Amino acid sequence: MPITLHPVSRRRFLKCSLVAGVGLMGAPSLFAEDVATDPHRLALLSDVHIAADPAAHERGVVMFDHLKQAVAEVVKLDPMPAAAFINGDCAYHTGQVEDYQTLLPLLLPLRDRGLPLHLEMGNHDDRDHLWSTIPHSEAYVEPLAHRQVMILEYPRANFFLLDSLDKTNKTPGVLGKEQIDWLAGALDQRADKPALVMVHHQPDDKPKPSGLTDTKALLDTLLPRRQVKALFYGHTHNWAITKREDLHCINLPAVAYVFIPGQPSGWVDAHLQDNGISLELRSLNPSHPKHGQKIDLTWRS
Repeated sequence: MPITLHPVSRRRFLKCSLVAGVGLMGAPSLFAEDVATDPHRLALLSDVHIAADPAAHERGVVMFDHLKQAVAEVVKLDPMPAAAFINGDCAYHTGQVEDYQTLLPLLLPLRDRGLPLHLEMGNHDDRDHLWSTIPHSEAYVEPLAHRQVMILEYPRANFFLLDSLDKTNKTPGVLGKEQIDWLAGALDQRADKPALVMVHHQPDDKPKPSGLTDTKALLDTLLPRRQVKALFYGHTHNWAITKREDLHCINLPAVAYVFIPGQPSGWVDAHLQDNGISLELRSLNPSHPKHGQKIDLTWRS
């Protein structure tokens, strides 16, 4: 399963940090703040690219500062979301242990507020380095060895989190037959509720893809299963909503920096509805023309 950071108080975090490094896994803490939570609300982040050095910057952006701002914005939500996601590229270039040691304290305000955090793998991450940063986290990686997959069940939809990391610091990604077969079986067992799939790499049909190299196999799995309503991904540092046939495809914006000038850096405030989802772009630049953009999607039948 993707690494989940459970709610924890700052006092307990500091105590455990002295013993075990910086990470903390385990049951939700009784010390996390008791705050109102909306079970249908989710905070969606992607491509945070945190480096060991908090002052590290790229394309004019200090990534540490961007994530710190995004976290501060999520913390102020009322009611709080049921969970937050970082959809891959948690680390900078090669997923060093020191990158994750800088990342985890940045996320602490969310955990203090009682928010579970689900970390997915991108092409700039390193599973072993992340696992070594968070003690005993490798014990949670099931049912697929060496891949972080997970099913999260919410009242209005099930989320299926996938792992497309192939080789660290190499652009394309791959799911592989074992993971796609697992996904097909998991979807078939949960056909009675809308299914939302999240993966780091984008669908990519080009002869030399920079996204998923097994895009066809994934879409052949998703499109015939009518309970699958949307595919979420990042990787491109681009905010866009498109369709594959009648399947919604949501390209999450990067928290860190953009590749195309004019695109927003930010995150998405998502609200699951009875028959769809409402997405609000939260640009880190409040003067961006798309800041606060709201898009309502209706699920296919």
